[in-house]
Amino acid sequence: MISYTFTAPNWLTRSIATLALVSIVAGCEQSDIPISQVRHTAIATYDADISNDGKFSLVASVNHDAGYWRNSDDTLLYTWTHSDGETDIIAVDISADGSRAITATDTEVALWNTTTGENLGFYKLHESDLRDVKISNGGRFLVMALGDGRVIHLSLNTGRRLEFEMHTEAVNSVDISPNGRYVLSGANDFQAIFWDAQTGQPIDQWQHDSRVVLVSLSPDGGYAFTAGNKANANIWSLADGNMVSSLTLKERQYVLSTARFSPDNQYLLTGAPSRELVLWDIQSGQSLQTIRVSSRTRNKPTGAIVYAVGFSPDGNLLSESSAGWGEVWPANPTQNSNN
Repeated sequence: MISYTFTAPNWLTRSIATLALVSIVAGCEQSDIPISQVRHTAIATYDADISNDGKFSLVASVNHDAGYWRNSDDTLLYTWTHSDGETDIIAVDISADGSRAITATDTEVALWNTTTGENLGFYKLHESDLRDVKISNGGRFLVMALGDGRVIHLSLNTGRRLEFEMHTEAVNSVDISPNGRYVLSGANDFQAIFWDAQTGQPIDQWQHDSRVVLVSLSPDGGYAFTAGNKANANIWSLADGNMVSSLTLKERQYVLSTARFSPDNQYLLTGAPSRELVLWDIQSGQSLQTIRVSSRTRNKPTGAIVYAVGFSPDGNLLSESSAGWGEVWPANPTQNSNN
């Protein structure tokens, strides 16, 4: 068993408090009508992920557990907890191939087999301020973003550990290629860096006008998405490192909370703390469809942070929010052009 240690992630408390204020305001606005809606957490959600094929959702609740759901029939397959069952799960991820999932507290990461529900190991953490975590296919590699500016790439099979130290400030978001070879990281130093986890060397570096708070890779390795906290968000080609498009964000849309490329690489779907779910054209950066997800009707705040987005096998849009709802929405790429 590999052993590390983390201090409490104070950034998470600050972020939730800030986003909650946004959600309170957004909660006063009307929701759109979903195709279907299921309550995945009874009170509220801390974090969530949707599998690449849209068939499953992993949702961490404020009740110290995480539920793994089959979306086709809204069935809860497994409920996972950590060692003492009393520690908040602050981050979750499903591997690109859907075979493994991870749940993380501020002191450990747990690896799960999504077919059987079996726990494959608890890994104690000895670092500072965990901010994001991702897992590769088969649960072979783990990547962690830290508040001290480091990114840790860890082989769970061999124990090989690489510390990437090219960021000069806190790293907010990471993503990992399905094979675990490549990592994209974004930090408070206004930099997003795409790098090789085998050599520890950067491949591309992209400067932003503000802190980089969100990054995402397309599963096929064709594109990268990076977003700052002041309405600057870009799509990049990983073939040559050049910008493909810059999203036409509204002035008030300073922060995005999640993003996912469509399976055909035509669209990008993003979620925000303002309850907004937006479908974008990758080549032009134009918004095609805007949806406002459902909020809580009881318990404050009454808004909703969109924590996870995805595409269903039949082409609909999926969302998981802090309000506890898993929702399915009709895709309408011509909506905004018709308004």
